[in-house]
Amino acid sequence: MSDNFLKAHSGKIQTSVSVIVKIVLVLSIAYALYYHIWRILFVNLLLLLLLFLPYFSRKISIEIPTEIELILLGFVFLSFFLGDYRGLVIQIFFGVAIGFVGFALMTILYRNSKLQPNYPLIMAFSLSISLALGALSELAKYYLKWYLGVAPTVLDYQFAMESLTLVFFGAFVAIVAGFFYVQGISIGILHRMVQRFKTKNPNLFIEKTDSPDELLKLIHRGENEKLEFKATLRTNLFTDQYDKNIEHAVLKTIAAFLNSEGGTLLIGVSDKAEIFGIEKDRFPSNDKFNLHFTNLIKEYIGNENLPYLHFELVLLEGKNIMKVSCMKTKRPLFLRFNKIEEFYVRVGAATVQLTGSQLVDYIRNNFGR
Repeated sequence: MSDNFLKAHSGKIQTSVSVIVKIVLVLSIAYALYYHIWRILFVNLLLLLLLFLPYFSRKISIEIPTEIELILLGFVFLSFFLGDYRGLVIQIFFGVAIGFVGFALMTILYRNSKLQPNYPLIMAFSLSISLALGALSELAKYYLKWYLGVAPTVLDYQFAMESLTLVFFGAFVAIVAGFFYVQGISIGILHRMVQRFKTKNPNLFIEKTDSPDELLKLIHRGENEKLEFKATLRTNLFTDQYDKNIEHAVLKTIAAFLNSEGGTLLIGVSDKAEIFGIEKDRFPSNDKFNLHFTNLIKEYIGNENLPYLHFELVLLEGKNIMKVSCMKTKRPLFLRFNKIEEFYVRVGAATVQLTGSQLVDYIRNNFGR
């Protein structure tokens, strides 16, 4: 199978894998219920719940990469051939899975709040979430046995303590690995899985700059695939006149971020990281600047795409910087400028226009069309 074939059919392949994983989990749950294999039953129930969790919320859209679903599929099949080690491996795997989920959840919540990340606290909460889910699993197991008329034995309590211990061990390993990852220590397969998850869910990983110091650190990183600077919104600094081409350049960058993996545009910062501020555009007030910018978005990008944008003025070194956070859209976005529709994407630190077959291929591969 060629790379081109895989790229062209990536959407269908992912959908097929996702359906197969869910069907296998359901069959595994039915099998475990029929033969009273309690550990497999409840672990697979919770794994199935995790896979369906993104569909329960309309406000938060989360896509699970195909690679992660394939790992789950392999685990489910493997669990039936482990013999006496089945319970040990299943509980550790379950602990690792919910440990990663808990750590990722707490990290994302911190990133999307005004609190500074406190990783020891995040690790403690993540471990608590993992143990709580493990305890719920044991409670559900107990009450299901009671409902089915299966009398509990002393061994059941022993198994419950062993299960929670194994969940704790697996979750602890996952959380420590997650901590090393956020500290910049790359861990092979974990790094690849996280990168795939970020690629699938860029909207969860928008840079937060709630203070001037954080914004200054962002500027010092320089332009990259997800960060670009524009000195002004409408003023040509060479002619000192209003210039539609300057506005067009700003809108192109925003459209490219929306069509790619999201990103941040800073208006009032030169490509050499010089802080000019929006004052160079000579608007009567900040409110007038905001109104003009909003009107540009509505006219050329469209009202329907406003939910994918968040923009605010940040005071830095006595000057106002417009920070525009862009999330990836669900549908391809065409910039409507001078009655012509244009399609832009980010390639490295550059904004590139796509046309013809390149445009068709890009939309098919990235928007499932």
